[in-house]
Amino acid sequence: VPPELHAPPLRQGAVYGGNYNVPLSEAGEAEAAIIASLISTAHGHEVRQLCASPRAMHSGRLIARAVSPLVVGGLPVVASPLLVDIDRGAWDGLTVEEIRALWGYEAFERCSREDDYGRDVVGGEGIGTVRSRSLAMRDAVLQGTRPGTASVLCTHKWVARQILAEALSQVKDHGSQIPVPTASISVVDYPDGTWPLELTAALEERGAFFPSERSVPLVRVIGYKPGRVQMR
Repeated sequence: VPPELHAPPLRQGAVYGGNYNVPLSEAGEAEAAIIASLISTAHGHEVRQLCASPRAMHSGRLIARAVSPLVVGGLPVVASPLLVDIDRGAWDGLTVEEIRALWGYEAFERCSREDDYGRDVVGGEGIGTVRSRSLAMRDAVLQGTRPGTASVLCTHKWVARQILAEALSQVKDHGSQIPVPTASISVVDYPDGTWPLELTAALEERGAFFPSERSVPLVRVIGYKPGRVQMR
């Protein structure tokens, strides 16, 4: 774990943002190992890129260890600050009940709906900024993802929700209603003609060719959880 991540004594049930090092519990370690095995079994032969937030590097290394035997030359894990969890500002170390008592019962809902609430009111990061950096990371990874291959991002709920929300056209509330349980995998499949418009335009400027008629994004999102498989 990079030294810039804080490692405070943790309070049970408290909220901690992406600038804190919250280690996995024993159950979390076991779930991460299961997830690595699932990715290797279902997509191991397709994976060619693996990126992780600094706090998720342990999970990233488990996935790399599981997938590397299937990839010529192995698979390194690239750490990216664009994948960190949302910065919770003054909420760090407080429980949900304490936050609602101090900022109002709808504080979490406002933080997930209003672009700059987390920055202006809480002193952390606005969800609009999380969306911008999450989609920037998505675009960077897609540019290096060749047809027929896959890339893995080890990240956190609110970053995953921004990518899923755009793919599922649920951007109005920043994907706050999209279920992203802990120890889960969401697989987003971009068929031909469904890449993000901004990324398509940038690649066309560099000489890439895309069909003139675009399809409605047909995105396949699958959630895995140890012990069950969900389709959503």
